[in-house]
This record gives sequence, structure tokens and C-alpha cells, in this order.
Amino acid sequence: MSSPTVPPKKTQQPTVAAEVADPMIWVRKHQRLVLGIAGAVVVLALGAWVVTETGQRRQLRAAEALDQARNIAESGNLPLAASELQKIIETFSGTDAATEAVVTLNQVRMVNGQSELAVVSLQEYLKTNPKKVYKVPAQGLLGEALENAGRPEEAGAAYVGAAEDAEVDYLKAQYLLSAARAYGNAGKVDEAVKALQAIIDKYPKTTALTEARVRLAEFTQGRMTLAK
Repeated sequence: MSSPTVPPKKTQQPTVAAEVADPMIWVRKHQRLVLGIAGAVVVLALGAWVVTETGQRRQLRAAEALDQARNIAESGNLPLAASELQKIIETFSGTDAATEAVVTLNQVRMVNGQSELAVVSLQEYLKTNPKKVYKVPAQGLLGEALENAGRPEEAGAAYVGAAEDAEVDYLKAQYLLSAARAYGNAGKVDEAVKALQAIIDKYPKTTALTEARVRLAEFTQGRMTLAK
């Protein structure tokens, strides 16, 4: 009589509880999946490093180009400086240096007697809502350009905008002084007085206080004279 056939013994599969207790069981069981995930992570990390490294190098090249353009401007070659600054703006768009180049380019234009062109350029730039660190000097420069272009009332508004966005008291006070001057030249005495009074009330510890008081007295005296 033949012995009964014994079925082959099945290999016991790890239970979920076992996988939780020993994570390496799960890793061995899903080795191909784990290797695939690990490879993807390495690729992503490498890609992020390349992007970061490339961005840093681009920022550095842009900063170097900006320094060169400024040196050219200081040497007196304004047309070449303007050309180089425009290249920076176009080639390195999105970098801090390109943003600074916008302001520098319009400073060069103003020195070169192109205030109206600077006005248009700065107004377009400010529509992009730049960071305050760039927005404030751009608004202040716009005020200067508008004054040079014979548009004092608009200049006063630009200076007030710069004062509102500036984060340091002495800058706020200086821009308000400029606003008062521009408004005064435009015959907008109320606006000029308001700017000067704001310095006296809000920024009495700044060096602009004395000048603000003198100018306010001049405007007040002028009103009294007209009343008589």
C-alpha cells in the first residue's frame, strides 16, 4: 500500500503585522518598487541642485554686468551705459540685478536729458508691482523725472507714494519734503502743507523736521499775506 502524497509545504507570506514590526520585510518584498522610488528621488534632488546652481550663477553674472554698466556710466559714456543696462534687463530678466538696472537706466536717461522717457519707463515698471526695496526708489526717481518734465503735481503724488512705502522714518520724511516742494511748485498749497505737517507730527526725530517747520511757516505766511 502506497503512502499518501504529502502536499508541498507553502512558504508562509509575511503578515501585515510583521511588516509593520520590521520595515525591512516590506522593503525586501517590494524591492523593485523601492529601488524605483529611490532612483526618482535621486533624479529630483539632482535636478533641484542643477536649477539652484544655475540660478546662482545667473544672478552672479547679472550682478557683474550691472557693476560694469555702472562703471561705464560713471566714466561719462552714458549712451554705452544705457545700452549695457538695457541688455541686462533683457538678458537677466527676473534677477535682482535686472531689477536694479531698471532704476539705474532711468537715472542715466535723466542725466542725459531724457526725463519724459524715464517717466514712461518707470510708470510701466511700477505697474509690475515690484518688491518695496525696488519700488520705493523707483517711485522717488519717478517724482524727480516728473519734476524735470514740468509735471510737479504728479511728482508730488509720486513722492507721497514713495514716502508711504518707505520703511525708514528718515526716508519717509525726505520724500515728504520733496512732495511739499513739488506740490508748492504746482500751486497745491493744501497738499504741500499736509506733507509738511505729516513730518512734524510723525517724524519729529528726523533731520527733516527743521526744514519742514521753515517751509510750513513760509506757506502759512503766504496764506496770511493773501488773506490781507
